Amino acid sequence: MYLIIGCTLASAQSSSPAVFDKDVPIPTITEPFGQWDATALNEIVDHLKVVGTSPWSGLQGTGQITYGVEDTTAYSATLSILDGTGFRLDGQTAKGELSIRINGGRGKIQEGDGHLYPLLPNTAKSGIVQFELPRLANFPYSGTSLLDRGLVVIDGRSLHRITYETTTADASEVVRKKNAVITDFYFDPTSHLLIKSANSIRIDGAGNADFLRVISYDDYRSVQGSMVPFRFTQTLNGQKQWTLQLSTVQLNPALETSSFEF
Repeated sequence: MYLIIGCTLASAQSSSPAVFDKDVPIPTITEPFGQWDATALNEIVDHLKVVGTSPWSGLQGTGQITYGVEDTTAYSATLSILDGTGFRLDGQTAKGELSIRINGGRGKIQEGDGHLYPLLPNTAKSGIVQFELPRLANFPYSGTSLLDRGLVVIDGRSLHRITYETTTADASEVVRKKNAVITDFYFDPTSHLLIKSANSIRIDGAGNADFLRVISYDDYRSVQGSMVPFRFTQTLNGQKQWTLQLSTVQLNPALETSSFEF
């Protein structure tokens, strides 16, 4: 079984698999593009006050990854991020090493048996995790939207939902909508830490169906003056795909863009 970001859905491991993130709504596009809501901007400012505003170009962390809900085997894993456009997740599996590599709008997955699968451009552009986006120096940049969606209750917890939209620059409205990447951020309104992010992604070979991908962020720790989540959990349409627990994190590592490609 391959439990990964954008190639195949995890097969059910029981007749009634547990459903996670069932309260998280599917991100929806707004119009027109380029809106910056003052309340949403204030949430980002408050968030940065908590997590830190030091220069941010990425991270590299090592730890262990577990897949699904029934396989409790912890495998070694490494997460690398560069400038919010380069993402790489390497993790051992029972059948070999799984590697997801994304560079901008291009990405591929190498499964444990060595087979390579491409990621659709919008899925690749959304990255692997999204917690780093508000920390980037150009966030939000011209042509993007940042909108306040109010307080919502997720798993019995009131969270502040902020929608962030990016799209193809200098293109027609039809093309921009088609290529829009929408991310919902869920902040704790008291601590202003990012608790979850959500994207609607498409999986190659799944009939162009949309799937709700949710990343949960936990175990925040101070690293070089910044607060960083050390635990990440991904669900896809409510089914748990993987949990990554980091043990070491280095900020702003010296990474080459070539390492994010096969």
